[in-house]
Amino acid sequence: MKKLTLIVALIIIFASCQNQNNDYIIKNKQVGKITDTTTVAQMKDLYKNDSIVKKTEGESAFNAYDEYTIIDKKTNNVLLLVTPQRINDETSKISRVDVKSDLFKTQKGTNLHSDFGTFKKNHKIGKIEETFKYLLIFVDDLNATIDMSKDVLPLNARNDSSIKVDETMIPDDAKIKHFVVFLNE
Repeated sequence: MKKLTLIVALIIIFASCQNQNNDYIIKNKQVGKITDTTTVAQMKDLYKNDSIVKKTEGESAFNAYDEYTIIDKKTNNVLLLVTPQRINDETSKISRVDVKSDLFKTQKGTNLHSDFGTFKKNHKIGKIEETFKYLLIFVDDLNATIDMSKDVLPLNARNDSSIKVDETMIPDDAKIKHFVVFLNE
C-alpha cells in the first residue's frame, strides 16, 4: 500500500512540474499558456491571476491594433505583450507575443536575455534584415524574430548598406533587445 501511495504521489508531482514548466515554455506556435488557438477571452482567463492592461494603438489609423500587457501581480513585472489579430474582438486569436520576461524559455533554455551565440547554437537562424538602427533576425524553428542594435556590427557593415549582413558578422555576445513569437501571422 505504501508503494502504491508513493507511486501516485510521484506521478502527481511529475505532472504538476510538467504543467509549471509549460507555463513558461516558448516553442513554435506557443508562448507559455498561449498557443495559436488561444483567443483574447481565453487569454484573459489563462492569466486571470495577473494584471492585464489593454491599449489600442493607432486607433484612428488604418492598421490599428490592440495590445495587452500581462503583468505578474506578485512581482509587478511585465511578462508579455500580446497582440490579437483583430481589435475589440474577444473571439480573435492571438497574432503575436512579445516576450518581456526571462522566465519564458525555449525547450533548449534560450530566453530574452540570451545572447546571439546562444540563439545561433540552439535554433535555426533564417534571414537577417536591417533597419536604420536595428538588425531583425528570423528564428525559423520558433516562427519568431529577435532584434538587436546595429552597433554590434563591424563599422564598415554598419555604415555601408551595400554590404549584406549575415550571421557570421554578428558577435556571439551581442545582446537581444526584443523577442517576438508569431502565432497567427
